[in-house]
Amino acid sequence: MISHTRLTRVAVASALGIACSVASTSVFISTASASSTRTSKNNITIAFVSGPLSDSFFPPLYNGAKQAAHNLGISFNYIPINEGDIEQSSAQTMEAAIAEHPSAIVVGDFIPSVVDPLIKKAVSMGIPVYVDQSGQTEWKAAGAFGFVGQQGPVAGAAAGKEFVKLGSKRVLCVINVPGNPYLSSVCDGLGGAIKAGGGSSSNLLLPTADSTNALKVSEDIGAYLTSHHGFTGVFAENALVGTAAVSALSTVGMTSKVRVGTLELSKLALDDVQSGKVAFLVNEQPYLDGYYGELFAYQYVKYGLAPVGPVATGPAIIDESNIGKVLSVFRRYPGVLGSE
Repeated sequence: MISHTRLTRVAVASALGIACSVASTSVFISTASASSTRTSKNNITIAFVSGPLSDSFFPPLYNGAKQAAHNLGISFNYIPINEGDIEQSSAQTMEAAIAEHPSAIVVGDFIPSVVDPLIKKAVSMGIPVYVDQSGQTEWKAAGAFGFVGQQGPVAGAAAGKEFVKLGSKRVLCVINVPGNPYLSSVCDGLGGAIKAGGGSSSNLLLPTADSTNALKVSEDIGAYLTSHHGFTGVFAENALVGTAAVSALSTVGMTSKVRVGTLELSKLALDDVQSGKVAFLVNEQPYLDGYYGELFAYQYVKYGLAPVGPVATGPAIIDESNIGKVLSVFRRYPGVLGSE
């Protein structure tokens, strides 16, 4: 696992033997389709509802879940939501998972008001549910048997403290999926840490139509910074937005005045840390979200065992102090730490 400042052997060990990276998966999964790993070693099936592989956060999560299914010899069906219609899609994908009558469901609880009643429905039907990556404050009340992932406010606070250390005390937090309470909680955590350090923060909600278009995102961030003066930091909640923020600062001539941090990593984001264009990355280690989600669901179904309380996979800070080691692992194990 990557610690706050260092990689340890856990993250490297979890990468060993990975069957394939997203690059070799060849296609992204749409809301209407799913990817399955079918084996007969164990008569256990896991439905895994999470984010789209077109969002750079989720390919490592998918790879982790797929590798765990392969190692355990169980059936695995990944059902991705559509972030462009997150509420309706969250309902549809969870209903699809329940309809499969799997041994267990692992789900990203992105919209608790929508997903929690369906978690309760699944549990009432005898299908155990494990909450993964998002839903860190709701999983127990919804009836799930556990949670693995990152606490949004904690991740945001870690980012805020990094900005304060860098001397950036007025920070713009960019939310790329409006309506996702997890992303809002990250910005809340960041704002609290910045305030505690004597500064302030503001949120920018990107239009849904712009959020996956790097050029549009860059234009949105640049326009906000030029019309709202005094910002010395920008925090992005995915790697594409972080890269777009770097481009925006260059376009509006603020590169030397504004520091950039992001919530996740990609090859471009890592290169930007190495070159000094991005100050730091906050890594949830999504490969572990996927791997542990699958593993814990399997152990619960087979043995009735589960971790006591939530399992944290982040926040882990990547900056100039450990970027060399992170890049070496990224190159050696494609698809584990982040997307290309």
